[in-house]
Order: sequence, then structure tokens, then C-alpha cells
Amino acid sequence: MLYLEKFIFPDLESDNLYYDQPRGSFYDEHSYPFHITSEISLWSIDFEPITILYGGNGSGKSTIINVISEKLEAERRAMFNSSPYFEEYVKRCRYTVSPDVAGDTVSARKRTPTKYDISSITTVLTSDDIFKSMQELRLDNDRKLQKSRLLMDEYVAPEELPRHLNFETGYNVENFKRGVEIRKARNATRSRGSSFNKLLIDTVGKMERGYSNGETALMKLSELLEKPGLYLLDEPENSMSCEFQIKLASLIQYLARYGKCQFLISSHSPFILSMENAKVYNLDRNPVDICKWWELENMKRYFSLFYDSREHFLKGR
Repeated sequence: MLYLEKFIFPDLESDNLYYDQPRGSFYDEHSYPFHITSEISLWSIDFEPITILYGGNGSGKSTIINVISEKLEAERRAMFNSSPYFEEYVKRCRYTVSPDVAGDTVSARKRTPTKYDISSITTVLTSDDIFKSMQELRLDNDRKLQKSRLLMDEYVAPEELPRHLNFETGYNVENFKRGVEIRKARNATRSRGSSFNKLLIDTVGKMERGYSNGETALMKLSELLEKPGLYLLDEPENSMSCEFQIKLASLIQYLARYGKCQFLISSHSPFILSMENAKVYNLDRNPVDICKWWELENMKRYFSLFYDSREHFLKGR
């Protein structure tokens, strides 16, 4: 499924940062992100259902995803690096969408009624989003644990109910109700031994199991299974083991094929890069080139490492 067909970055001839400055001001290192794509001669991206940005640290992968997400006006949670020139740069970018998607276009073709709005169906997910989800889960569990300890203190406290109540002002009414609940739970526990746990769950809420980074990433992506759309994933494999990277790659391929999803991904992962039919832009080349995953420098280094140590892997076979 294609929602976004093409994204076009500013070119040197028509889109210098300031028209009254000489040619070359486009490359000013202080005018981020103007010089990022031009320095590697990346003027446009033509998309497939799965498009991957590959490159070393500082190659511009995250910047490109941030620029595209801002141009598409996609909602996002995590903050990203910006500059006073970021908005101006984004204004000069253009893009085309498929015929059944509403959005900007660089062509004058006749538009047909659209099913989707590109902004509303675009989702950005970064490793920061995953870490934030983990932190929120842990904080929620910590709050529940603290509440349960307070409830336990009430549970083991002497059986005393407030003697003075005022239903007009509400004085001691809530304390009396809570005392009655505790007394009922205490009596039920003596006979069945299970009601206090039920009281904890009803009052505090059920504690959620903590998840690893890899599990959290897969859970967040799995939530998108029933939702068609364009997904911008910035190094989603961060802190994931090989096992979870393989599962992540399988999930992305499934969503792209059966879930009406399109992906733009920045990644170093060999399991992500080697996905079948993925289109890989190699940002380490100038000009940027479309490569097969086995042509990438990092993949060659992995191969050399394993090939030079092949006797260790082949023992006993």
C-alpha cells in the first residue's frame, strides 16, 4: 500500500536559504537542516511500501524523518532537534501522495475523491517513544504499589470506625465508608482468604507486568495492526535483541502486505535492512544511492567478521 509516493527536498538552484546571499549559503553549517540533504546530493525520495534510510551516525536519517513528519503535519510525542531555520526548510519541501489520499502534490493531475488525509494517517514512532512508554508503565506501577501499601496499613490497623459523622459537611463520611470496606474485607479474608486481593484490585487497579524494550516496541507496533496508515519509524530496533529484531521485521512485512500500512524506517539492523522487497537508500554514498542490503558497508563488515571466524560456527557440523 502506498500513501506517500514521493518527497522532494529543496534544490540549490531555486531554494537558497536567502535569495540575497551568494550561491553556496545553502551549505552554511549553521542553517540546519538546509545543508543535510544537499551535502549528500539527496534531492528526492521515491517510496515503496517499505522504504529504509541507512547510514552512519550523523548521516541525516533522523533529520529526514523529522522533516517529512513536520511537512505531513503528523502527530508525534517525542521532541526532536530543530533550529530557527527548520520551519523555513520544511516550507520549501514538497511531496506527492497516491490518488486516494488528500495532501499536497507537485503535479497538476486531476484529483479524485479521497479516502485518507495524509496528516491524520501518519504516525511517528521513535526509540524515545518506546522508552517513554516504559517509564509511564513503571511510574503507574509505582503509584499502584504505594497506594496498596497505604491500603495495607489501613487493613492491619485497629478496627475503629469514626464516631462522629456529618453528612451535610461530609466530615468523616469517606473515612467511615472506607473503614466499613476494610472491615468487610478483613472478615471475608478470615473465611475465604481472597477478598483483600480483590479489594486491592478494585481500589488500586491491577499491577501490569514490566516489559523489556523489545517487548514494548513490538507491543506498540502490534497495536497498529488493525489501523491502515503511514508509519515513520526512527531506529525502532534500538536496545532490541536479535530475536526481537527478527520478530519486528516479520511484523513490519506482514503489516505492509496485509495491513494496508506503509513504512519509512531509519535503521542499522541487518534484520530490518534485509526485509524482502524493502527499498534501501544508502546515505553513506554521495550522491545517495539505492542499494541492496548486502552491498551496504556495515553488512560487509558483519560478513567479514563471521567469515573470518567461520571455523567456530562450523565445528561439529
